[in-house]
Amino acid sequence: MPTDPTEAASAWLDGTPYRLWRANQALHRRVVEAIEDLGVTVTQLGITVHLDELGHMSASDLARLFRLTPQSVTTALGHLEGLGWVRRVPHPVHKRVIWYEVTTNGLDAAKEGRARVAQVNAEVDALLADFDRGSFKEALTLIAVMDDDLPAGTMWPVQGRSASSA
Repeated sequence: MPTDPTEAASAWLDGTPYRLWRANQALHRRVVEAIEDLGVTVTQLGITVHLDELGHMSASDLARLFRLTPQSVTTALGHLEGLGWVRRVPHPVHKRVIWYEVTTNGLDAAKEGRARVAQVNAEVDALLADFDRGSFKEALTLIAVMDDDLPAGTMWPVQGRSASSA
């Protein structure tokens, strides 16, 4: 353990968690700038994209997936519903569960959002062109899932279908 304050600060600033945090902050700012005129946050765009990719999900399912509070997801879904990007539909079996699905407007907006995020991704790939991106992505994935044991999908299966295919 370093006793010199300068050495301790250097150890902090040179640490992998700090560098990942700084990179995350920079990347987040760049994505926010890319999508800000869509009128949604990164989380709201992510919810729309995930609903498109995974199908119907409840607010609780989305809260678990994004590790957000149900209240935050409900607020985000309210905004998306106000924009006409998502709509509520009743669960076919569990009538008290409300599912959300993406509307045609939401699909168009998600397509535009994906294109903008793809541009940011291309910029990052260009920055990392001299590195072994495969190993880098694999290492980031290992870090991202080290404490993540939640499967992506609905917790409310439809009769005759498993949760992973719902």
